[in-house]
Amino acid sequence: MMITGQFKYAMLMASLPAHQSELFSARQTPLSSIQLEKRLTWLEDHDAMDLRRIEELLFWSQINNASDEFICQKSSEVVRLIRDPFLKNILIWRLECRTLLSALRMRQAGLGKPQKNTFPGIGKWLDVIEKNWDKDDFGVARQVPWIIPVQQLLAQNESYQLEKFLLHRDWQYYTKACSQHYFDFPAVVIYVLRWDIINRWTLYQADQALKHFDELVDGGLNGLVLDF
Repeated sequence: MMITGQFKYAMLMASLPAHQSELFSARQTPLSSIQLEKRLTWLEDHDAMDLRRIEELLFWSQINNASDEFICQKSSEVVRLIRDPFLKNILIWRLECRTLLSALRMRQAGLGKPQKNTFPGIGKWLDVIEKNWDKDDFGVARQVPWIIPVQQLLAQNESYQLEKFLLHRDWQYYTKACSQHYFDFPAVVIYVLRWDIINRWTLYQADQALKHFDELVDGGLNGLVLDF
């Protein structure tokens, strides 16, 4: 008998190892990318397509060299195509976060106030960003409380702490979201998004350790114990 529908996704979710509750205690993903891809072959074709669209848009490795214009166009297209309202809201939230972060980075780099309707981004904050360019928080801190610490970390050039903060922000958001879905397609998507955060964190840790080692070697170890 062919297994279909809700029961298939319940089996899929049951086959996936649980994520750790604390992001920064993770030393590796709960399963490898190859193992995860094998599990995801259980997805219905239309759901697999939606997941691929979300991954292509949200995973930086997929859009690293894309232009702002392309990313905005791709974002609008994907938001329109995603069928599930819950996933659509998650996608819009991430894109709006990305838009605000992009605005902070551009202003930190010394770029002037954008002309009306020219700022490259997605979501409800575009007009607000343009009107409040000279305010530290673009006037949205009450609705978006994470923007103040992010602005401060950018100003202090604390790239490592900024990366940790943003990963933790996304991790908390997905952790809350996963409590609303357990054995359906949205639950699978949230699992994959959380897996990506852990993967990014562990890779980032490895990169930092290698960078620290290279700095010690280049500067001379001088009897220091490697503390990474």
